[in-house]
Amino acid sequence: MMDVIAEAPAKLVLLGDYAVLEGARAMVLAVDRRAKVRMSARADRLCNVSAPDLGISEAQACIGDDGALQWQLDEATQAKLTLVDHVWRGMLREGLAPAAGTGFDLQLDTSGFFHADGGVRSKLGLGSSAALTVALASAIATYAGHGDAMTDRPQWMRRLLHMHGGWQGGRGSGVDVAASVAGGLISYQLAGAAREPTYETMSADGLHCLFVWSGLSVSTSDSLHRLAQWRQAHASDYAAHMNELGAVSAAAIDAWKQRRLQSFIGLTRDYALGLQHFAAACGLEIYSPAQKQLADMASGTEVSYKPCGAGGDFGVVFAEDPERLATFERAIVSRGMHVVPLGLDSHGVSCHMQLDAPSPAARILT
Repeated sequence: MMDVIAEAPAKLVLLGDYAVLEGARAMVLAVDRRAKVRMSARADRLCNVSAPDLGISEAQACIGDDGALQWQLDEATQAKLTLVDHVWRGMLREGLAPAAGTGFDLQLDTSGFFHADGGVRSKLGLGSSAALTVALASAIATYAGHGDAMTDRPQWMRRLLHMHGGWQGGRGSGVDVAASVAGGLISYQLAGAAREPTYETMSADGLHCLFVWSGLSVSTSDSLHRLAQWRQAHASDYAAHMNELGAVSAAAIDAWKQRRLQSFIGLTRDYALGLQHFAAACGLEIYSPAQKQLADMASGTEVSYKPCGAGGDFGVVFAEDPERLATFERAIVSRGMHVVPLGLDSHGVSCHMQLDAPSPAARILT
């Protein structure tokens, strides 16, 4: 019997938030919270899915003659598995799904995307659906004998970006999928008139930052839906804000690549100010009350603070050296705020096959 084990990391957008939707360069960090998928062969034709973080211990299906999963469960449980079904159908269209007549056990683990505090469990805004899409698609392809599809990572990223983007209703930029595939610190962009997704790996050496969670779980899809409505009514204002944010993000990324750290920190402050102006114009709560307090604390110091991604949940503090960062961290903790330890994940998606009795012949696919 064979097991396939796949993992993909979470992400945080450090720069380019919102503007990346309009072709701006974004700076994105893959972090060490990973979505994990285990796919195990069965002797029968049953497909059994367990996803403890969704409250699912055993959801059953079989592969129909058309290759689609035929679920044998109630509508409420099936609704929790819409991403799994969407990814499976996407892999089927790509010709990368297992053949009908096979069975498997599928275990999904996204526990790293939750924060437990005093018995209360909250979801962290780290791109869990993108990481799970990448890990699940990679496991399915490898299980079906198409692990070579992962060899060209940029191409694999594009295939999965379209798959995940369809599940999001086409509103996302794909930056989270790119980080989960590539790992490390990347510059990401939807380039040219064709909006071709591209990324460039950058060194993270000397990047001193810490991540603060507001304690709120925020829906990115809701923010993007509201933004689309405001954009339609205020097209010129929207374009002006996106141009400003895009220019600052590009300048900051160039400063980082050239290791002009003081300039980089200053430009992250400029980006944070641009986000404040944008939030005031469009009415989105990019800064939660706790984040506004953090921004006030950082003002006039040698560190900078800005929200990450859609805002409201995570924020990042930048500093030129670890000492300044540690000083600000002590101030944050004294205010009772949540500093979440997140490290760099330099590997990106990983997938390997494992036999019941591990042997030197087991293949590693990365």
